[in-house]
Amino acid sequence: MGIIFDMGNVLALEVDVVPPIAEKLGMTIDRLLEFSRDRFSDLMIGVGSADEYWKAFNEKFHTDVREDLLATLFHPVTDVRVKKLILDLKASGHRVVCGTNTFEKHYRHHLKRGDYEGFDSVYASHLMGVAKPSEAFFEYILRREGWTGPETLFIDDRDANVVSAARLGIRAFLYESFPPLKAWLIGMKALPAQDAGERGLLEDL
Repeated sequence: MGIIFDMGNVLALEVDVVPPIAEKLGMTIDRLLEFSRDRFSDLMIGVGSADEYWKAFNEKFHTDVREDLLATLFHPVTDVRVKKLILDLKASGHRVVCGTNTFEKHYRHHLKRGDYEGFDSVYASHLMGVAKPSEAFFEYILRREGWTGPETLFIDDRDANVVSAARLGIRAFLYESFPPLKAWLIGMKALPAQDAGERGLLEDL
């Protein structure tokens, strides 16, 4: 069985840099997002650079930001439960990959921290040139891995991404908290139900 895990807000927590940037610059989050939303989408598919983003930002807001706050305020925290779950899935004989929307410098940060080491492969949007929720993102992974949709599981925290994957027949799970994810994986026969407590959890879902 092939399994695709999202990175942000699944394995890596506290990944949203918008609130700390807005606070540091004395802006509202809405104002920052109004400027950034399309530019962030470009960065996620490898179009443009952080330097170009901040140049445009300074011109728009008459500021003098000289550091890449997208990188310096990025301090993800690993969820050790999910990290162990990924290793358990691999130990059960599954191939587990990461399918992530990311900026180049965030990708490098995760690499440096070893956050991708538990995966068999990593599919990063800025290197692929396509981002979730585009179906092309998932088609790319399926093609490279030689998987079909029905034999693939996908875990992500964004509903649009889950819906898009499901259109290709991928069995997709909207991640909100750890216990339901583990129960779902047991229900999908990706993990064994090891004890009565876990079997009871399945019955409650």
